[in-house]
Amino acid sequence: GAVGEEREGIWFTRVTVLFVAFLYGTNFGCVKLLGENMSVSLAAAGRFTLAAATLSPFLGSLRKEVIPVGLEIGFWVTLGYVVQAIGLETIEASKAAFLCALIVVVCPVLEAFNGGKVTSAQWSSVGLAVIGAAFLELGGNISPGEGDLFALMQPVGFGIALWKCEKTLAEYPDQGGALTAIQLVCTMVASWLWVLGDYKGLPPLEEITKAAIQPEVAVAVLWTGFITTALTVYLQTTSVSKLSSAEATVLISTEPIWGAAFASLLLGELIGPNAYVGGGLIVLACLSSIVKPDTITSVNTNILKGAAATAAVVPGGAQAFNKLAESMNWTNAGP
Repeated sequence: GAVGEEREGIWFTRVTVLFVAFLYGTNFGCVKLLGENMSVSLAAAGRFTLAAATLSPFLGSLRKEVIPVGLEIGFWVTLGYVVQAIGLETIEASKAAFLCALIVVVCPVLEAFNGGKVTSAQWSSVGLAVIGAAFLELGGNISPGEGDLFALMQPVGFGIALWKCEKTLAEYPDQGGALTAIQLVCTMVASWLWVLGDYKGLPPLEEITKAAIQPEVAVAVLWTGFITTALTVYLQTTSVSKLSSAEATVLISTEPIWGAAFASLLLGELIGPNAYVGGGLIVLACLSSIVKPDTITSVNTNILKGAAATAAVVPGGAQAFNKLAESMNWTNAGP
């Protein structure tokens, strides 16, 4: 019946968003590879020009009343991509991916501040994802630095953009493709302005040629332009017309797992024990967002107890965890 078809549609959308997370995961290693072989601004310009050109036909269906919010969404997306590229100059691709997973916090917070309903199950999922990201970020041997600050701005840009996409598509459900296209046009324009600022004009042809003749660089430009930008942004934007941005971001928070795996294969980055613990918590956050509420309550309570016990081992960890539990309205989770 209609209910069964609706459920199938929702599950198909969830699988689509998980596929987007997988593709996004491959993006960090490619962007870092590009940044090692050409200027960050030039790599961004090449990538976003390809992506914008691919989706430019959708601009023909763009409604005039959607243009202002489309430009605003484009600004936030551009912010996310620019700080991501800058951060990847100095930090590992796997760490940048882990920090980007904190997008899972932004959408529920925006929803709550704007009078929307965020369930306790969603807050529990947010809590698990935050704890997982903390393990991934703080459990390694490298202390946070300037690159981490830039990478921490990723989820702000991407999260605000996704939340605004959800609200816009609720009002204009036929504008998914057009909204994606205008985002990428904004990002393309900003990246070329970045290039002009970097080079005080157009970049030398020799630099472009030198990078383009390297097969791995050429493949990375094509992959990031067509697949991890044009395709993924389109699928993600159109998905939030069926899923809430809060749920979509929890599913997208699996991205660091794919990012770490791909960075390990492409760049030889090592994955430490903290990555397995943090990645596992993020997967649990993802699962708890899509299973039955009573199961969520039972499973999350036990998980949070385990996390509290782990935090108690760290000096001051128990106190910090209890404050977090109190602010998130978690009960019976303390050590």
